Amino acid sequence: MVNQQVVGQTVRKRTCNLPCSGNCYYRWYRVTKSFWFINDQPGVGPVDLLLYDQYKGRVQYNQTQCRMRITDLRASDAQTYKFRFITDDPDGFYTVGSGVRLSVTDLKIEVLNTEGGGKQLICSSTCTLTNPTYIWYRNEQPVSEQNRAVLYLRDRTVDAGSYSCAVKEHEEIRSAAVCKLDLQQWSVTYTPDSVCALEGSSVDLFCSYKHPGGLRVTESFWLVWPGVEPVDLLLYDQYKGRVQYNQTQCRMKITDLRANDARTYWFRFITDDPDGIYTVGSGVSLSVTDLKIEVLNTEGGGKQLICSSTCTLTNPTYIWYRNEQPPVSECRSSSCSVAVVRGEISYSCAVEGRDLRSATVYSPNDTRVVVLPSGERKEGDSVTLTCSSDADPPVLTFNWFKQSVNESLGTGQNYSITNISSQHSGLYYCAALNQLGQHSSAPARLDVFYPPRPPSLSEFNGFNGSITLVCVSDSNPASSYTWFRKTGSSSEPFRNGSNLTLAAGTGGVFYCLAENQYGSSNSSELQFTSGVL
Repeated sequence: MVNQQVVGQTVRKRTCNLPCSGNCYYRWYRVTKSFWFINDQPGVGPVDLLLYDQYKGRVQYNQTQCRMRITDLRASDAQTYKFRFITDDPDGFYTVGSGVRLSVTDLKIEVLNTEGGGKQLICSSTCTLTNPTYIWYRNEQPVSEQNRAVLYLRDRTVDAGSYSCAVKEHEEIRSAAVCKLDLQQWSVTYTPDSVCALEGSSVDLFCSYKHPGGLRVTESFWLVWPGVEPVDLLLYDQYKGRVQYNQTQCRMKITDLRANDARTYWFRFITDDPDGIYTVGSGVSLSVTDLKIEVLNTEGGGKQLICSSTCTLTNPTYIWYRNEQPPVSECRSSSCSVAVVRGEISYSCAVEGRDLRSATVYSPNDTRVVVLPSGERKEGDSVTLTCSSDADPPVLTFNWFKQSVNESLGTGQNYSITNISSQHSGLYYCAALNQLGQHSSAPARLDVFYPPRPPSLSEFNGFNGSITLVCVSDSNPASSYTWFRKTGSSSEPFRNGSNLTLAAGTGGVFYCLAENQYGSSNSSELQFTSGVL
């Protein structure tokens, strides 16, 4: 018969040892196997703890000392554990009675009020720890000279922060933090805590503060970041001449607001107590926005302009401007209906009483055509015409036209022609269209260079029986002309120029040559004899 007694203990996270002890009355029996288990499954029997995925790599046995170690404890490890050993006697196996109950716990912080408005923080767990040394943290940094389970805080700014605790040699296991411990006798309140204002306008930021009685405020200022070394807002070049304080009312005015003024602002006050410096709370968040115009389509082809901002304005009266001229009388609300026009037009809006106007929306203008590549273009080349235009809202459609053609050549910002010929020469322009109107570019010339076509000849009778021959060839650039006189099988230059005048009685075979830098072409031959062609 084997009699075994198991002693249980309660532990906290990281590692625990579960011991047991046994006495054998039949010492000639030998233990052949032993293990720890949780459940005794019906029809199967106890299952070795090492076979569970949950415990793999975290459980170690010391069979000679009847001990088990569990590392990296988890909340789910809280169980009742039992030990079983088997001897070489077929009936010699034993499982102890109640087993050992393991509890797994965390460190927790309890916050208590003390006399005088202070705080008492207590670090504890449901485990009984042997002579522990505690480590306290404020804002993730160790608190020096504090190693007990209880931490006392004075009711002043220097103690404000987020606190957590740990046990020495187990620093990786910390309590949950007591976040942003509020100290009631010191406070700054911002009313409201968020403000929205228009760019270019002025804004007032308000706050109120309190401190323990008997102290006197010696200095106060506003800042943009409550760091280790706060800097008075008045010292920043960005704010010089635009910031005014009213210390008695805890108020700051910022004039001529800019987009980069949008940020959070804090108020700091300093008292005659060496530790009485206070900056706290979420601060006041300032949003800076401008007026914007949205263009919407309406039935019948008209347009509706909407003047808006991300700020909520109180009963505003809107002012609309057309082409920068005095207000549009028919529009006094945040929306204004307008017609689409041909030509240039612009609109902007403002809020009455505010020195701020929206960015302008306008129909296309400064519309231009560029022919690429630049330089000479000869037959067979490819060219691209590109249209650009300044517009807000952006251009919706570009249309292409040739002055000699009354219909659209196509749409798109680019118009490309491949394998160009002389027929493509001419003046091209584009029309840019957005929601407010349309604007056409000045025409751009496309010159296509090509060699002379075969010249044509014309004749005119002159005085005293003379005849004038005229040579004409289509080419770009224009051709130069040379007349040749043919004698037998040879030809010799006879005269330069497109016109050739022959006196009566002059005979021979004549033709002209037209040429430019891209090529040359001959006319047909003419026989001229004794004043007769």
